[in-house]
Amino acid sequence: MPIGIFTDVTATLCGALLGCILSSRLGDSWKKLLHNLLGIAAIVMGIVLIIRAKNLSAVILALLLGAVVGELLRLEDRINGAATALTARLMGGGADEAYLVQVSAALILFCCGGTGWFGALNEGLTGDGSILVTKAILDCVTACIFAALLGRIIPCLCVPQLCVYLALFGAAHLVQGAITDTMIADFSAVGGIVTLVAGLRLCKIKEDIKGLNLLPGLILAFFVSAAWTAVVG
Repeated sequence: MPIGIFTDVTATLCGALLGCILSSRLGDSWKKLLHNLLGIAAIVMGIVLIIRAKNLSAVILALLLGAVVGELLRLEDRINGAATALTARLMGGGADEAYLVQVSAALILFCCGGTGWFGALNEGLTGDGSILVTKAILDCVTACIFAALLGRIIPCLCVPQLCVYLALFGAAHLVQGAITDTMIADFSAVGGIVTLVAGLRLCKIKEDIKGLNLLPGLILAFFVSAAWTAVVG
């Protein structure tokens, strides 16, 4: 049972509902503080995961190949476009463009973030939902802030979030028997780098990195790690 996934989605929903209740009562200083703390927490999580790497060269190669694939596919631009279109449909087309952009950003954060994808895949492979349980705290606070700013549309985003995470969990669970401990360790390290990048963007330290373009590296990590182990040992 995907405990981590259900914990994360439930926390997102609770945070969003709380944000709707609080509305605009959160001051700008509090929002800025919480935003920076989220970024710092993501950076720390990323560093902890990177340390797990068994083949650092394979990890870097998988990340580079993933970035190339993401850039060629224009993955971040496509996800942004799809999120904006979905948001417009959910809102009935009656919202202004600035509002749609903000809701789209929230949709991407909750459904397509590197940490979330990594956590769902990791739970499907190992049964360890601790990444998503930790992320649940971050998502609860983030959802509260977004809902306070954007209103009742934010709790609705839990539905696509749950669908995406369960799909990733199911796919990972199907191939579980073919995955070695070394592959999982290298996969965790790639996920750590993606999480670190997300933290750097949240803290506005390095905002020009298209973090969503790195997501293919999570899948390629398994193949690169297996090939590297077979060739180099």
